[in-house]
This record gives sequence, structure tokens and C-alpha cells, in this order.
Amino acid sequence: MSSPPVSEFERQFGERLSQRDWVGATAAAAACRAAWPARSTGWLLGSIVALLTDQKETALALVQEHLASHPNDVQCLVQKAECLLGLGQRAAALAAARDAAAAAGETPALLDSIGEFLVTANEHREALALYHRAVAAAPRDPDLRSKRAIVQRYLGNFELAADDFEAVLAMTPADAEALKELVELREQTRERNWTAPLQGALANVAAASPEAVLLHFGLAKAYEDLGEYAASWRHLSTANSLQRRRLQYDPEQDRAAIDRLIETFPSLEAARPDTSGESPIFIVGLPRSGTTLVDQILGSHSAVHSGGELPVLSETLFGLAERGARSKPADRLEYLAALGGLDPAAIAREYLARSRSQRGDRPRFTDKQTVNFFYCPLILRAFPNARIVHLTRHPLAACHAIYKTHFRATFPFANELSELADFYVGYRRLMAHWHKILPDRIFDLPYEEVVTEQERTTRRLLAYLDLPHEAACLEFHLNPAAITTASSVQARQPLYASSLDRWRHFATELGPLRARLESAGIRID
Repeated sequence: MSSPPVSEFERQFGERLSQRDWVGATAAAAACRAAWPARSTGWLLGSIVALLTDQKETALALVQEHLASHPNDVQCLVQKAECLLGLGQRAAALAAARDAAAAAGETPALLDSIGEFLVTANEHREALALYHRAVAAAPRDPDLRSKRAIVQRYLGNFELAADDFEAVLAMTPADAEALKELVELREQTRERNWTAPLQGALANVAAASPEAVLLHFGLAKAYEDLGEYAASWRHLSTANSLQRRRLQYDPEQDRAAIDRLIETFPSLEAARPDTSGESPIFIVGLPRSGTTLVDQILGSHSAVHSGGELPVLSETLFGLAERGARSKPADRLEYLAALGGLDPAAIAREYLARSRSQRGDRPRFTDKQTVNFFYCPLILRAFPNARIVHLTRHPLAACHAIYKTHFRATFPFANELSELADFYVGYRRLMAHWHKILPDRIFDLPYEEVVTEQERTTRRLLAYLDLPHEAACLEFHLNPAAITTASSVQARQPLYASSLDRWRHFATELGPLRARLESAGIRID
């Protein structure tokens, strides 16, 4: 009796994976290996589920076993690179990716998969070289053009990115992503703007579709550039309303989380000895508050590696909380309550192990995951010599900047003004508590001062971090490092103050949000 085809095992694996049935997915992968040992599929599937369940060594061993007899299997080499990166073996991971690139020939799909890995590994220049090869092999593939354009944007090659997005539109004239990106990349003027193509595309998509959300955000930005503020707000409010309907978000959970954190860390702690030997720089605050700008400034210093938005701290904390509990915490509040009992040395060890491949080789490194503001006491427990830089911004400027940014599902509080106001109030309450129990351990840095008093503020920041002043920090916009956040265009420009008061064009529309903040005791002017 012949074995089922490989596609049947892939189907079973996909079903189990969608149900988070890790045991079933592992069994489907093992059955595929038994039936088709010479094919890479079963080895890859087994490695994928092992990596998803944090069994990194097992994941690596599976692809290594297949590579022993098929050393040029590109997909297994990419998976090997993923496993090695997860294990913190960055040099070996990049070597595996380069082996894959050498074996891929000019096959676009294979080059694309290697390029995606290199983007994940923050090796954007190598990724770009692969996307050049892929586009040369398949110049009429709009997806490859879009991916190359995004890497170009990360690297600050804005005109080249725009050229690629325009090529995408030549192939697919109503591509919502390309249209929105072109608006973001270039200031819209009366002589040169994309409003008509955006409106045309909007007329031909479903009213509540993801494409409609993108197009409304694009039109909001275009009309703001053109000074047509009523039209801009109309599209902005529509974009956010449509996006909010797509999300499952309960603002009460965020309020309860802040309450639980304040209960868990009620008072000042005694100083703890340092077990890590590291003095990382954590840049925290709300999104769109200037964290990317400050990360660029610090990453321009010869002693500092910019780690970017590392997801590592929250993964470390919740992983330790789960492993240390007698039973798995039932919900987010139980996880947060468990954080108070975590061993600081264990936090430091696991954080450093998880972030090893992203910390660079300079004496200091930054972690600008903005929402790390939730965990300030734990940062200082694990790393007594850490520095926390907290970016602040005018309340309405901050909220408006968040509201007009398309975050997909990253910040679900961003799409409804009352929910945004409530989150802002909770954030301010939590930061006030941290300042109370951690006096002089958190450095508040107003975005407005960074923009308007660049040299004085940069010197003050570097002094707080015990770093000597370097002129390169004042020319941060020349830093060639990739920027992958929503601020990738702005952070490539010399400082400008025009963003400080943009919210005033929408003061009337922001009135309900303002009233909600003021009723909570937050001063606006």
C-alpha cells in the first residue's frame, strides 16, 4: 500500500498548527518523515513546530539530519539559519543563510525566503542584494518589487523605494499598500500628489476591507500635507473606525493590568547587586513619542549598538512566570501578579541569552521596545546599572500622532479616541508610580526639547548615560543603520519642529479626547 502524498501530511500539519495542537502537528511531521524520508518536507515541518514550542536544539537537529545527505537544500538551510539565530549563534546563522543564497541560483521564491530571513536578522543590506537578484529574475512580480521597496525604505533609499512602488502600480494600479507607501515617502504637493489614484482605488474595494483602511490612512496623510484638514480628518476617522471594527480589544483589560502592576510593585526596593555585568539602555514611552529618533541618536555613538524594538523582555518575563508557576497562569493579570516573584538574576540571564544575536559587539546597546515602560522595576532589578530613558510628548501631540498612524493590530488602543485617551491616562498614572518608587532612576526626556534644543539635550542625555559627547550624535540622520519603525522617514531627516503643533489643525476634532484627559487631571497647556 503506497504512502499518502506529501500534500496530505502538509494538510494535516496545517490543521493541527491552526488549532495550536503541537503534539498533533509533531506527529504529522514525524509521519511525513517516515513515509518520505528523502523529501525535506517532514524535516522542515518537524523543525518548524519544535521552534514554535521553543525546542530550538530539537528544531536544529531535525534540519541538520536532512542536510547531512542534502547539503544544498535551500529551505532547510534557511530553517537552519532560523534555529541558529534563535539559539543566539548569529555568525553561524548568517553563514547558513549565505550558503542558502549560494545554492538558490536565481530562483525567485528561494531568494525571497532567504531575504525574509535576513530582514528578520536585521541584515537589510544583504537582504537587498538578494531582492535585486529576485527582481532581476522576475521583474513582473509585484510582490517581490514591494518587498524590495520596503527594504529600500528601511535603509533610507526613499527614491529607490518610490520607484519600486511606482513599478508595482504599473502592474497593479489599485495596490493599496503601494499607494499608501508612496504618500508616506514623499510630501504631497498641489503639483505632485496621489489623491486621485487613492480615491480611484477606494471606489473599487470593499468598504470595510483592509485595503480600504490603508487607502483612508493614505488619503488622510495626503490631505494633511495639502492643508485640507477637514478632508484629512474625515478619512482619518474613517480609517480608524474601520480598523477598530477588525480588532478584539477590551480597554478594561489594560486598566486592570496597570492596577495589577501598581499592586505588585507598591514601594521602593533596596538596591540589588548586579549579576549581569551589563548596563543596557532601555528607551521607553508611547509609540510616536520620539523613541526612534533617540535610538538613532544613540546608535550614532561609537560605544552604542542600536538593538531596535526587541521583543525580548516581555518574552523573558512571561516565559519565566509560566515556568515558575505551579499551574499555568489563567490570564494576563495572573501573569502580571507573578512578575513580582521572579528571580532578577534569571531575568538577566534569559534576556541576555534571547537578545544575544541582536545586541551587537559595542560596549552598550539599546532596547527601544516602547511598551517596556510596563516593566521598569523589573528592568532595574535584573540590571541595576541599566539606564531607562523615557520619552515624553505634549499629550495632544502624542495622541494625535498615534491616532494617525496605521499600526495594524500592534496597538489596539490607538483607533478610538476615548480608548486612546483612557490608555494615555493609565500610562501616565503608571509612569508617575514608577517615578515615585524609583526616584532618579528614570530619565524623562521631552521630545520637544530633543527637537528644539538638539545639542544641549543630546549632551544632557549622553551625560545621564555616562557616555562622552560625540559629534556623530548630532548628525544622527546620516546613520546608515536600518530603521524599521513607523518613523523610518522622519528619522532620516535633520531635526525639524514642524511636527510639534500639527495637532492644532485638528484641535476641534480632538476636543473630546482633550476633555477626557483634563477630567483625569492631565494638564494640556
